[in-house]
Amino acid sequence: MTRQGRMCLLLPLLMIGAQAVWAQDPAGERRPEPRAVESSPAEWAIAPPGTRMPEGSRIPEDAVLPDGTVLQDAVTLPAGTILPGGAILPKTAAPEAAPAQAPSAPAAPEEPEVASGVPYISGGIGASGREEMQELKSKFNLRLLFAIQGSGEYLADVKVRIDDASGPTLLTAVSQGPWFYASLAPGRYRLTVDNAGQSQTREVTVREGRATEQSFYWAP
Repeated sequence: MTRQGRMCLLLPLLMIGAQAVWAQDPAGERRPEPRAVESSPAEWAIAPPGTRMPEGSRIPEDAVLPDGTVLQDAVTLPAGTILPGGAILPKTAAPEAAPAQAPSAPAAPEEPEVASGVPYISGGIGASGREEMQELKSKFNLRLLFAIQGSGEYLADVKVRIDDASGPTLLTAVSQGPWFYASLAPGRYRLTVDNAGQSQTREVTVREGRATEQSFYWAP
């Protein structure tokens, strides 16, 4: 083959190789073909589902973590981070503070009972019981106290009977504490109280607008 023939065969190959390396821009200048440049790892402002956040990482402020996000120990969550139901927190995560409980209202005083039209109430065991009876005493005009003579130790389970002076029995009850209150119409009454088989009887008068107080003591 002549030299001119060989040049004709090589010329197309050289042109193809040149086109692989150089490109023509609109201005007519040749420049290298662009090549991909390695980019730095992206920082997620919104983590994709199932993402495991590295230990010790800090979530951006106001980030939204979608369902399935897994948080590792020592991951810092700033204020404004939204945690959906599917987010998985590490075992060491501090639990959310429980809402403050409103102080409970004090228990309402016990309602008085009624026997033969006579309202009455008894109690006074313990500090709370005494406070309750103190709150109610102004509603009753007959107030009885039961205790041990000398020591003043309070008694409970004392049987109480109130008879009208004319004879009929108005009330029979068992006191649930050392104080027994009743509300009676003005008049004369007979009180009979019994502690473990030892009874005492007194005649009392209840006057209009005044309270009658009686204390009963038993030998130890």
